[in-house]
Amino acid sequence: MPLFQRTLAPILGPRPDLAWASGAVFNPGAHRDADGTTHLLVRAIGAGYEKHALAAHDVYEGAHTFTDYVSTIGHATSRDGLAFTLDPEPVLVPGDTFDRFGVEDPRVTVLGGTVYVTYTALARPAFGDEEGVGIGLASTTDFRRFEKHGLIGPPGVRDKDAVLFPRLIGGRVAMLHRVVPDIQIAYFADEGELRAPSAGYWERYLHRLDAHVVLRPEHRWEGKKIGAGPPPIETPDGWLLLYHGADRDHVYRAGIALLDLDDPQRVLARCAGPVLEPETPWERAGDVPNVVFPQGLTLDDRGDLHVYYGAADRAIGHARAPLADVLAALREARRTTWRMPPVSMQARRDGGLFPDPLPTASPVTAERLHGGHPVLSPVASHPWESRVVLNPAAVLVADAPALGRVLGAWPLDAAQRAALADGAVVMLYRAQGDAFDRDGYKASSLGLALFTPALDLVYRHPVPVLAPERPEHDLGVEDPRCTRVGDTFYLYYTGYQRIGGEGADAGLEGRVQICLATTEDFREWTLHGPVGGDVAAVPNKNAVLLPEPVDVEDEAPGVGGDGAVAAQGRGARVRRWVLLHRPLGGDTPMAMHWATSESPAGPWTSRGPLLVSRRYGDQALSWLGAAGPPEPLGGGRFAALYHQGHLSFDRRRLYNLSAMLLDFSAASPVRAQIEPVLMPTGALETEGDPLLGVDNVVFSCANYRLGADWIVPYA
Repeated sequence: MPLFQRTLAPILGPRPDLAWASGAVFNPGAHRDADGTTHLLVRAIGAGYEKHALAAHDVYEGAHTFTDYVSTIGHATSRDGLAFTLDPEPVLVPGDTFDRFGVEDPRVTVLGGTVYVTYTALARPAFGDEEGVGIGLASTTDFRRFEKHGLIGPPGVRDKDAVLFPRLIGGRVAMLHRVVPDIQIAYFADEGELRAPSAGYWERYLHRLDAHVVLRPEHRWEGKKIGAGPPPIETPDGWLLLYHGADRDHVYRAGIALLDLDDPQRVLARCAGPVLEPETPWERAGDVPNVVFPQGLTLDDRGDLHVYYGAADRAIGHARAPLADVLAALREARRTTWRMPPVSMQARRDGGLFPDPLPTASPVTAERLHGGHPVLSPVASHPWESRVVLNPAAVLVADAPALGRVLGAWPLDAAQRAALADGAVVMLYRAQGDAFDRDGYKASSLGLALFTPALDLVYRHPVPVLAPERPEHDLGVEDPRCTRVGDTFYLYYTGYQRIGGEGADAGLEGRVQICLATTEDFREWTLHGPVGGDVAAVPNKNAVLLPEPVDVEDEAPGVGGDGAVAAQGRGARVRRWVLLHRPLGGDTPMAMHWATSESPAGPWTSRGPLLVSRRYGDQALSWLGAAGPPEPLGGGRFAALYHQGHLSFDRRRLYNLSAMLLDFSAASPVRAQIEPVLMPTGALETEGDPLLGVDNVVFSCANYRLGADWIVPYA
């Protein structure tokens, strides 16, 4: 049975007897008084407009336009929430400079005793350019007399679908809005700043637009764009948000999500499929066909939700569902659905928000060594690595003193020593066995193997060199990166740590953190535990140390959150070690950040994002992180690889390798990028372990220079 049961006929439609509402009545905002009266503010258009097909159109809008198409807003009331009486005159009409071509799509929120109406204001004709569409604000106390407060959204940006939360959050007024294709959140100090945002507010906000995203398109049915529907409803489980999504064929449907009460950017649950979609003839045919567009949501005394929505831009539909059933569906989605952490997808540097599909060919030639066959595979007789080996660190040791220490630490015969006489590649790889060793969980260990510089296997140690035995990594030792500094090898790795109770009470929820171990021969290790500094403030991984310090701007901790090292008149440049890392939370997560320290062992001071992901049009989500240690080129310049992760609209993952040129003497360290360098091809790279279910992956934690070539071991 569908979650929402619709009323089988429109509850309001065009009124031939009212000139201003004779063409269409749709897209209503809703409010229910304490006495049970339901108010609708409806968008209405007089008859006489004409629709025209467009040969070329914006990717986000339909392939049509209208002439003589100017909206007004009317008011209707009902005692039962179904039979509505429309007032004979509109309550909000166009006429001011900012909305003279239409007042559209009202949403209604009561905040602090005032009824606020957010609406779309058209300063230019409908379906015009980007600068003609903005967020308007009006208020009333009686639904009869309305005061306009002007535009409250960013100037010069197409921004709409704005809704206010019905109470303060953290002492501030909160508003959802939509700069395509995502839903963002904005906070205002008070109602005064909401009505008249302070000078520079939106300029600062748009500079870091990505940091304010709440929801992004994740599925094909919402793949083109999404937008908030009615104002969120507060429930014991969180803020219930009903939103709309449009697919590539411009079909509009409705979805639901649950947001954290104290931090609405934290998405607690989201149903994968739509809860309402065009089904009836009057939803499928109209001025804009195949549209279900929710804007009004009320909760009655019986605990039923009432949804009021625009149908095909012509009429108003109604649907009902018990709140308890909706929350149960969201709880089930939370229990069964893997959720990607918030992902940064800032605009491309060329200004595009919807890039082309991810290319499959690279401008550089990558040759797969050994005919594309693996250089290391699982060993059935080793329980700790009997199922998978993956994500290796690797370092080339060729100078005599260090090579002597390394070879002397391992039980090698004469032939093995001879094979490694010109250099040894030490590989530290992540491994998992077949046995479920902790409450049904497979913990990762790190193994060691020695190769020739051309990656011919010479020696493989039969037991792990780092096992999940210490508190900081008792659920796994994962994804190491190894950088040599002098005689010391710094191994930064992901420690997966159990959190919760002890013994039978301990859960499998883990803390992901950056850990450090050092060695001079890869046999004797000093385990430093989790790294210090503010990089430890949030879950973090994909850490790699640059092999030499660089000169950077001497900034105080926490400054430079935009990721640039631009000179700000803060004093001299200082020499610092640099750590690349990828936070899973906090500001701009799932992007490559950088941190600095006076020591290669930390503690580390975050400098903010270094490289954010590029969202490709054929992917729902994209993110990135560092690969192996960047290769020094002199003068503070480095060549570096990074991985890109993608999630498709049908929930398939893809990882590729890309490259960048870093220059820490420049204001912006990322000077150039190549995307991609290596894509998964062939069964070995496209078909993963069936139990783990990770297909279509090339993933590297290592690279080293051999003559004129870059050797890149990868999983």
